[in-house]
Amino acid sequence: MTIASPVSDPATGEGSSRTPIRDLRIVVPARDEAETLAECLDALTVAMDSMRCAGAGVRVQLVLVLDSCRDASARIAARAAERDPRIHVIEGLHGSVGKARRTGVSVALSLISEGDPTAGDPTSTWISSTDADSAVPPGWLLSQLEFADAGTDLLLGTVNVEPQTDAPHIEARWRRDYSSIEGHPHIHGANLGVRASAYLAAGGFPPLREHEDTGLAAAVTACGFAVHSTASSPVLTSARPRGRTPGGFAGYLEDLYAPNLEPRDNRDTAIERSRA
Repeated sequence: MTIASPVSDPATGEGSSRTPIRDLRIVVPARDEAETLAECLDALTVAMDSMRCAGAGVRVQLVLVLDSCRDASARIAARAAERDPRIHVIEGLHGSVGKARRTGVSVALSLISEGDPTAGDPTSTWISSTDADSAVPPGWLLSQLEFADAGTDLLLGTVNVEPQTDAPHIEARWRRDYSSIEGHPHIHGANLGVRASAYLAAGGFPPLREHEDTGLAAAVTACGFAVHSTASSPVLTSARPRGRTPGGFAGYLEDLYAPNLEPRDNRDTAIERSRA
């Protein structure tokens, strides 16, 4: 994959960083996701193993944030952590996806890789964000790493929705209205990556019930960091119309379930990003 340098304007803020990534932290919030959590963690394990097989030389750790779970999510998470020491599980009563993501990143950045005094440098640390009802492709982390090493500070990816055999019009309308191209306008917490230095400078994920991903993207953009939108490594995500938050992505899909309604635009998953 050949990646062009991201567009940035150093005069408006920090601009892009070409510091090579040495540490990668994955953060996944989960609330009652027993039906999909094992598949999510299996996919992330494959993605982490792909980095090792490729000889990327990057330390990878995953933080799973269980938020007020009442189902079997904790048992599934515990089994995964027992099998793979790269997986760390924390539990709490966060009450919002924004707070859960924010807590997860804080914990992830506190993890120190043994034997390397340079570990934890925010300019060489990358944070990858996805959701517990989603499955990343095998090359997801390698793709994010390549963009980061090319100078991207915030990477915004796309998603694909699960096929719905009982509602075939959903996928058709989704593909009609969703923009899966380079430079797309979408922002999904299920497919997002950010350099730790940019994340910290922007104030991190806001502790909101929804749209915390949009809030972070707006803040990183306002700081002048290099932002890139790509459709090169889409994440498969749940097509459920009732999500864990009142609106957000599930709210957008809910509109698609109504055949007589025109779907909303992507205002819930997009911001305007000015580029110099």
